[in-house]
Amino acid sequence: MASKEENKSLIIFDFDETIVDQDSEYGQAFMTLSKEEAQKIVEMDKIDYYDTFNYFFKRMKDIGLTLKDINSNLEKLELSPNMKELFDYLRKNKSKYEMIILSGDIDYSINHVLKYHGFFDLFDDFILNKAIIQDEKSERLLFIPRDQFPHSCDLCISSQCKGLELKKYLDKNKDKNYSKIIFICDGGNDFCPSKKLLKKGDIVFPRVDHGLCRKLFEQKLINELECDVYPWKSGNEIIDKLEKL
Repeated sequence: MASKEENKSLIIFDFDETIVDQDSEYGQAFMTLSKEEAQKIVEMDKIDYYDTFNYFFKRMKDIGLTLKDINSNLEKLELSPNMKELFDYLRKNKSKYEMIILSGDIDYSINHVLKYHGFFDLFDDFILNKAIIQDEKSERLLFIPRDQFPHSCDLCISSQCKGLELKKYLDKNKDKNYSKIIFICDGGNDFCPSKKLLKKGDIVFPRVDHGLCRKLFEQKLINELECDVYPWKSGNEIIDKLEKL
C-alpha cells in the first residue's frame, strides 16, 4: 500500500526573481553602493560568480555595514506579485507537498528573508550556495562554493548546475515516489533541470519576461521539454493551476 509520503508532489522553488521580485544581492548592492559600483558587480557576475560574491561582501564591510545592516536590506526586498498568497495556499495544503528551494543564491540571504516573512518552516530542504560569517569581530560574510564547483554543464552558470543538484536530491529521496515534480522558477539556468529531470506529467512554471520563458519561447526550445509548461506573472496564477491538479 502506498504511503501518504509517496503520494506527495515535490514543489521546487527558485529564489531570486521568483520568491523575491529581484536579484537579492544586486538589490542590496544598489541600496548601499553607488550606481556605478553596483553596476560593476552586475557585470562581474557575468564572468565569475564566486569572485563577485566575495567582492560584494568585502565592499559591504569596507563601507561599514554590519550583519544587522545587511539583514535590514534583505528585509526591504519585495516579494514577487501574490507570492504571499501562494505560500498561504501551500501552508493550508502542505500535506500534499514536499517543498524545497533550489537556488544559486546563498543560504544566509535566503534563510533570513524566509524567516522574516514567516515562510521558512514550509520548506523541507534547501539546495543553496553557502556563506559563513568569516569571524564574529569582522561580521564579514564569505562565500563557500558547493563541493561540485566548478562543473561541466554548459546549460548552467559556473557556480551551480541545478540539474546535477536536483538529480542528487531525487536519488537521495527515490523511495518517496513523488507523484509529480513542480518547478516554480524564472531564469535561463532553470532550463537544465527542466530538460533533464522533469518528465511527462511534471510541471515547470517559468516567470513571464524572464530568462527561462525567453529561452523556451523566443529561442523555441520548449519542444525539448517533456513536462507541461505554464508561464506565470503572479502567484495567483500558480494557485489556480495547483487547484486544478
